[in-house]
Order: sequence, then structure tokens, then C-alpha cells
Amino acid sequence: MALALWAGAVSATPRITSYNAECHACGEKRVQMGSHSFCALSYVHSGGFNSYCAVGGSPKSWFLIAKDPDAGETQACGAVCMDLDDSAGGADPVVAPPSPPPVSRPTPAPVDRPDPAPGGVPDTFGPYQSTFGTLTMQRSGNRVTGTYTHKGGRVEGSLSGNTLTGRWTQTNGEGRMVFRFNPDFSGFTGMWSYGDAAPNQEWNGRR
Repeated sequence: MALALWAGAVSATPRITSYNAECHACGEKRVQMGSHSFCALSYVHSGGFNSYCAVGGSPKSWFLIAKDPDAGETQACGAVCMDLDDSAGGADPVVAPPSPPPVSRPTPAPVDRPDPAPGGVPDTFGPYQSTFGTLTMQRSGNRVTGTYTHKGGRVEGSLSGNTLTGRWTQTNGEGRMVFRFNPDFSGFTGMWSYGDAAPNQEWNGRR
């Protein structure tokens, strides 16, 4: 008895309905095909460059598109729709396949970053209100770069403990500088000079 029922279910013939759409330089023609279990293109006659046929929608509302933006040959499209039971309009629900289980990835180990300054210095520190305008600096290891608002100023140097030694450049010149930061890096006292002369003029800043 079980075998007979199974065989009868397999032998059931689906209902097939055909649809057509034609477009000749009409831009786009859309034919509503209604509710079916499944629809697909059955033939395509190309009308020219940028012309195409497409079937879209869902079991509750399918449509056929013929697109022909140019005045070439007529874009002709055909589609067939199947209903997998005897009810009107594809009563069989379409069930999406189950999603794959999430892939577990190991958490990467934290990377130690060099930090030569006592108490630690953030990657970006400042801004400081300084003798030559607002100064903000960034650190990568012991290398420090920064900008300040006076005449397009830039600084670049090496940080050792709380002391930054390097050079400054502006639109009107360049030279040497030395900054000595407070223990919490809330401010600094410094000196600067033109060219390669020893720094001998004040450059201070505080947040």
C-alpha cells in the first residue's frame, strides 16, 4: 500500500502555462504571470544591443520582462510556469534551504606594541595649545609625527622616555626642536632653533 501511494504521487503531471512578451524599441514591457509554483524562460529572441529577457517574482506573483531600448529587431521572450498540484496558482510553498552553521574562527592573540614612554602614550596625543598654535601628534613605536597651525607647521622626531627630539618645518623655514613632556603628557616645555643650530628659543604647550 505504501509503495502504491508513493508511485501515484510521483506520476502526478504538473500543469504548465506559457506566456509571451514582445518589445520593439518600447523600453520595457512587463507581463504579469500570476501565481505559480515555478516559472522560467523558455525562449529568447534577441532584439539587439542592450536588449534582454528576464523572469522574476515569487510563487505568489511572477512576471516576464522583455526589454529593448534600441530600434533594432523585436525583442521576443517566452516563459513557462508550472503548478505542482491541482490547486489554482501554485499552492506549494517555496522553502528556502537551511543556512549553513556559523564557522567558528579562533580569536587572534593580542599583539604587543612597543611603548617606550613611562606610563604609556596613546597613538594620538594632544591637541596642545602651544607657542606656535594648536599642535597634535601621532606615535608609531617611538616615531612621532605631528602638525601645528602656525604657517603649515609639521614636526617629526624620536621619543625616548618623555623627551621628543626632532625637526620642525614651516612654509618659511625649518630647524631643530626638543620637547620634554610632563609625566602624564598633559603638556611640555621645549626649545627650538633654525637650521642645525642647537635649540635655544622657547616652545611650550599644554592641553
